[in-house]
Amino acid sequence: MKATFALLADHNTFNFVRQIAWESHRNHDIGLDVARLEPHVSLKQPFKVADLAELEAYMNRLAASIQPFEIQLTELQAIPITWDGFETGILWLDVEQTKHLRDLHFRVNQELIDLLGPTPADHDGDEYHFHMTIAIGQQPLSVYQKIVAEYPHNPVNIRFTTRELAMFVYDDNFRLDYGYMTYKKLPIG
Repeated sequence: MKATFALLADHNTFNFVRQIAWESHRNHDIGLDVARLEPHVSLKQPFKVADLAELEAYMNRLAASIQPFEIQLTELQAIPITWDGFETGILWLDVEQTKHLRDLHFRVNQELIDLLGPTPADHDGDEYHFHMTIAIGQQPLSVYQKIVAEYPHNPVNIRFTTRELAMFVYDDNFRLDYGYMTYKKLPIG
């Protein structure tokens, strides 16, 4: 199995993100599979883990050590990716890259290595780009680009205070349409 940690959006941001997802799906059939996870800013991409109980104990310590803080969403973007050989994209809200977020990413990575040994995941380190995913992989990139071009409120400039940490878990047979869920949520601070 794989797991990861993410900071959850507040209620207003949750509703804003879900409105974009629903309208985009209704107008462009982008799929709603990623809606299985609450709107979030990942601290690390999914990594292999054998002992979920040990990871939960770490999550308890991590959540208690983080104070609520502000995150800014800057603009709606379409990012090109290849998924199972299909040229597609990710529709996401870009997150302002702050020293606090970057330090938290590095801290989580180091603490997981200290606890579990190597926990490699795609995009770890300096290249990690914080974002809030709305949709992924159901349509060609051009559809996501059209959604961005048509969106009347870009840049979005939304600030929210994150107050919850989530753990997401993924099956070894993970696909976009099944095999993953929000496993646990905790208040931070």
